[in-house]
Amino acid sequence: MSETHLLHRASLPSEMKHLLIDYPRTDWHAHSNFAHFAEFWLQRHQLFRELGSKLIALSQSLLDKKIDQSDYQSQLFRFSEFTLQQLHTHHMMEDNYFFPEISTYDPKISRAIDLLEQDHAEIHILINKYTGILHNNSTPHHIAMQAGRILDIQSEFNTALVRHLDDEEDIIVPAALHFGYIR
Repeated sequence: MSETHLLHRASLPSEMKHLLIDYPRTDWHAHSNFAHFAEFWLQRHQLFRELGSKLIALSQSLLDKKIDQSDYQSQLFRFSEFTLQQLHTHHMMEDNYFFPEISTYDPKISRAIDLLEQDHAEIHILINKYTGILHNNSTPHHIAMQAGRILDIQSEFNTALVRHLDDEEDIIVPAALHFGYIR
């Protein structure tokens, strides 16, 4: 089996995306079950990708002196709080509702969902690292002094999150289409 640790894997292990062969991404939108669960869920994932990019661009803007320290702090805190709240709610819904039901369909999916839940734990560690630096630097000046470090953490977090979202989609959407998950 290939590398499964979120921060080290380049893609989902092939044995965990067996349904993707029959349900390739290019066909998802045309499937009759897509409009139920998968479409909304993919929209949430796209939101997380956009917010991650927004936060990275924001930190880079400060480093490039295109935004002042007060605006940076205000936007950084606002977008970070929104992103983390939404991500927390999204993971709770997955861990408590979507994953348990979808995992009952097939033992291979259950093993893949175990990996996704492991990802959630690894993402939580990165969230703690990120929020720690934000909480320990409460003034615009202190935040600005840490912008390079914040950008590094945001980049690490975003890389891990995008890897997770891509892999999660390759597991969950084909399962939802195949088994008719429509919640």
